[in-house]
Amino acid sequence: MSSARLMVLRAILAVPVLFAGASKAPAGEADRIEARIEIFGFAGFHVLTNRTTVEEAGDRYSIAMDLDTRGLARVFVDLTSHSEVHGRLARDTARPDAYRAEVRRNGIDRSYGVDYRSDGAVINASMPLSPGRSFSVPTELIRGTVDQLTAYFLLEHQLAQRGTCALVSAAIRVRTRTRINEGRSGMPASRQAI
Repeated sequence: MSSARLMVLRAILAVPVLFAGASKAPAGEADRIEARIEIFGFAGFHVLTNRTTVEEAGDRYSIAMDLDTRGLARVFVDLTSHSEVHGRLARDTARPDAYRAEVRRNGIDRSYGVDYRSDGAVINASMPLSPGRSFSVPTELIRGTVDQLTAYFLLEHQLAQRGTCALVSAAIRVRTRTRINEGRSGMPASRQAI
């Protein structure tokens, strides 16, 4: 399954390259990019469909992503996922306000949520994994992080503006803290479980 994740990440990173020639809308109008990426695996088997919408309007942004396993892959992992984030654009960065995800994997529904405060505090707004069991992340590990959609959004902007993938960003994936450190290979350098 890690190779499927790798293919998804590569496809996500390819989106800005595909749309690099698109013209900007006049000021005040929303820039909107919609992408549908079909992932095929070994022997041409359809594995995954990724539908992503990215919108920018003034100093605001929003990203929505839908993932759905297809074909034979669904026998191994039946996944349907919708995640979205919205936030503010600042000088050379994006600051998320809220991230939400609804995931159905192999018949099990999960809801994830993270609220971002202007002081850098990050609040886990997820539903408990099970009744009576809460999930807590140490404050020092999540302060100043962004969600994974915003992390790749920042990477895409940097690639479009500077032509380099040399970016370090701490992304929170609700259960893990990922340090996105993209280099020449395009592969995340490290991931720290919390």
